[in-house]
Amino acid sequence: MEGKKPETLPEFVWTVSGIPVWWFHLTTIFKNAFSEQTYEYVPQTGFVRIKREAIVMVGFYGLLAGHVLISGSTVLLWVWLFPILIGQPFLRLYLMAEHGRCPNVANMLENTRTTYTTSFVRWLAWNMPFHTEHHAYPTVPFHKLPKFHKVAKAHLRVTENGYTSFHKKTVQIMSGKGEQS
Repeated sequence: MEGKKPETLPEFVWTVSGIPVWWFHLTTIFKNAFSEQTYEYVPQTGFVRIKREAIVMVGFYGLLAGHVLISGSTVLLWVWLFPILIGQPFLRLYLMAEHGRCPNVANMLENTRTTYTTSFVRWLAWNMPFHTEHHAYPTVPFHKLPKFHKVAKAHLRVTENGYTSFHKKTVQIMSGKGEQS
């Protein structure tokens, strides 16, 4: 499943590859398009729209694949698929730090991590390294999260000094050489 957090080093590497999330999305699109799905969080009236959207997506991706096969063009590989494959590990590492090794509780101040990082990373990610603040107070606009962080800092339960530090500790824990934080 897409939402399962890795607990071992092989699961960590598998998750970082991005394959599980893409497999989850692909199978979900096909299930939604070609079988009757129910989700407790979707009202009954929404299932027709979900099915229609999934059929359109499968059709669109089919047309793209057909175009690539017929034309022999590699442009979609270079501007879409290769960037996804190259970028996916970086995205997975980034996303894992937001909730990884946080308690599975309802309190947003405990189940989400704020990661202290460079101003460039904060700018690139629209201040989402202030992730606890973003989840606990979603009405605060992204551009005000740094200022809001100064107010919320004393209440944060889970923080980390950088993404490298988070993953180093995670790998140590998974290999039995570190303590769960």
